[in-house]
Amino acid sequence: MRNHDQLIEQLSASAQPVRRIWPTAWRVTGWIAAALPCGALGSWALHSRYTDWSQPGAPLAIAALLLSFMLGVGAIAGAFTLSLAGRKPPALRYLLLPALAWLALNLGNMTAAQVPAGAGRFGEGIHCYLFMLCAGLPMMAISVFSLYRTRSLFPAKSLALAGCGIAFMSSMLLSLCHDTQLHMIDFLMHLAAGLTLVALTVATGRRWVRLEGDARI
Repeated sequence: MRNHDQLIEQLSASAQPVRRIWPTAWRVTGWIAAALPCGALGSWALHSRYTDWSQPGAPLAIAALLLSFMLGVGAIAGAFTLSLAGRKPPALRYLLLPALAWLALNLGNMTAAQVPAGAGRFGEGIHCYLFMLCAGLPMMAISVFSLYRTRSLFPAKSLALAGCGIAFMSSMLLSLCHDTQLHMIDFLMHLAAGLTLVALTVATGRRWVRLEGDARI
């Protein structure tokens, strides 16, 4: 096209105003304000009791709950940061150390448990698994919608970080209505639910988060 003025007019007519993206801290705050209540409502049908913080193992359970919240916030912040072009990917070591501490706290609390695992323990593990899924699915929808606004050059990594944040936030909600001490089957089902949430977030969100024309997963 030799008529550059006509081309400029066409491009100007088709251009749309750019909406400014909130800073990451504000995006994380908005995500927490929307996702946690939705997660709590989504899992309300499976909410049977509140945690009795007078039980043995309560200090370790509280520490694990706080670490779950911190890890959830850190992972979601990393997902939002990675979705912005030109931003450096978050250093995973800052999440790895708290994650190892969270794992150690849960294993320590499980080892300290004196109550033997009964025949119905597997059923309680399934209940925990379903609780975390019901809590995490609304958070997943909110996370994918939030990342859809910016898309991502690294959709799989952004969604995996978001999935980790969802898993830890779901674990935190579960801690509010769970025994303070863990059993092996309980904890394994918690881990299985977390891995399921990460896999579902990546699988269902990559279509909406990747850039148009980008074939990468």
